[in-house]
Amino acid sequence: MRKVRHGSLFSGIGGFDLAAEWCGWENVFHCENDGFCNSILNYYWPETVCIENIIGYDWEKWRTKVDVLSGGWPCQRYSVAGKRTGNEPLKDQLLEAIRNIRPAWCVLENVYGFISKPFAHEHRLLCEQLEGMGYEVQTFDIDAASCGLPTVERHVWIVATSCGKRLTWNGEEAVPDLSGTSEPFQRGYQGAFDRWELPESRVCELGEGVPDELDITSIPKKRWHSQSLHAYGNAIPPQVAYFIFREIQSVMRSP
Repeated sequence: MRKVRHGSLFSGIGGFDLAAEWCGWENVFHCENDGFCNSILNYYWPETVCIENIIGYDWEKWRTKVDVLSGGWPCQRYSVAGKRTGNEPLKDQLLEAIRNIRPAWCVLENVYGFISKPFAHEHRLLCEQLEGMGYEVQTFDIDAASCGLPTVERHVWIVATSCGKRLTWNGEEAVPDLSGTSEPFQRGYQGAFDRWELPESRVCELGEGVPDELDITSIPKKRWHSQSLHAYGNAIPPQVAYFIFREIQSVMRSP
């Protein structure tokens, strides 16, 4: 059986890519315009195609070549740490990539604020746009602590599939909260957390599970301090992405 092919947009320092690697998937491309983040991505996945700008790229060349597409578009316009103006224009670029690539699955991520009252209309519109492309959509509110991370950090995860296998969503139900899931992320097999295991980085020490080695081995010491803070702040928790990817894989391989 061939490997599942994964591509990531707004890749950052590779949270989605790392989760895909844990699943045994092939990372076929990553798309990121930050030079610091690209140095990390290219260090760990040198054989993966590096796309440096989502705007104007010919995504149709990847049609039929990607099984799972992931992306956490910029969150500052929805975050309590930002200006909360909404209407992030790069979200449209994300939808354009999906429209042209036509992956079987999409896994999208943003901050909890994206489903709060001021931006509920944007969330609903995004789901409707995905459904207009033929996808069925389910949104989850997942606390990172429920997947084994030593932090309370809620993110919104939007899963879209063209396979027709999902929970029913009619646009009116409350967003499912998986914070109390009975099956938390299992940290059982050796090597799964070789890059995101504690002890934490000297940079932030916020309980995100990012190690010193991520900085030391791939970034010159004079550069990594301020840029690491920025990159970590925008990173997704890969353990949660793995939890979702694992469930997708079980559906893909079911009879």
